[in-house]
Amino acid sequence: MSKKNYTMKQLPVSEMPYERCMHYGAGALSDAELLAVIVRTGTKDCTSLQLAMELLNLHPSCKGLLGLHHLTLKDLMNVKGVGRVKAVQLLCVAELSNRLARQTKGGSPKLTCPGDVADYFMAEMRILETEHLYAVFLDASGRILHHRIIFKGTIQSSLASPREILRLALQYDATHYVVLHNHPSGDPEPSGEDIQITGRLKEASDLIGIPLMDHIIIGDNQYISLKERGYL
Repeated sequence: MSKKNYTMKQLPVSEMPYERCMHYGAGALSDAELLAVIVRTGTKDCTSLQLAMELLNLHPSCKGLLGLHHLTLKDLMNVKGVGRVKAVQLLCVAELSNRLARQTKGGSPKLTCPGDVADYFMAEMRILETEHLYAVFLDASGRILHHRIIFKGTIQSSLASPREILRLALQYDATHYVVLHNHPSGDPEPSGEDIQITGRLKEASDLIGIPLMDHIIIGDNQYISLKERGYL
C-alpha cells in the first residue's frame, strides 16, 4: 500500500498532525499540518492532511495559506470532503488571521505615522482582489475610534463622495481621519484618480474642520503615503 492511500490511523503517531502538535507544539507543524488539525477528517480516499494540501493549492494563482483568503464558501464546498461546517470554519480561520494581524497589546493602537497605518491594515488589504476604500477615524492621540469600508470596486473620483466619510467622522467624534485603498495589482503607485480623490476629500474636510491626515495606497507588502508625496 502506498503512503498516499494510508488512513490517518495507519500513519505512525509521529506523522499525525494532532499528535505532533501535542508533543512538539503548533510551531513544529507545517502549514498543511496546521490546516489538517482544523479540518480534522478527510474522506475514504484521502487523509485530512491530503485534504489540507488540496485546499492550500485550490486557488489558481495564489497558493498556500494566503490562498484561503481568496476562497469563497462555494469554492470550499466544491472540494470533496468539505461540507458547509468545514467551509465556514475555514472562512472563520482566515478572518481570525486578519484580526490577529491587526491586534495589539493594550487595546486600540496609536497610529501616528503612515507606516503605523499601513502596517495595521496591510495583512487585510493586500489580499483583496478588488479595490476597497477604507476610512479610519482617529481621536486626538491617534487611537482608532472606528474604521469602515466605504466603497468596493473600481474607485473613481466621481464615486468617492466625501459626504459619507464626513458624516461618519462627525458621528464618531473624530478629530482627524485617514483613508486607505488597495491596488490589487500589488503596485501602490498613485493614479490620477487617486490624486483627484485626495484633493476632493481634503477640500471638504478642511471646510468641516476634521482634517484628512493621509491617503495611503496599499500594494503587496508595500505602500505609498500621498502625504509623504506632497499631495496633503
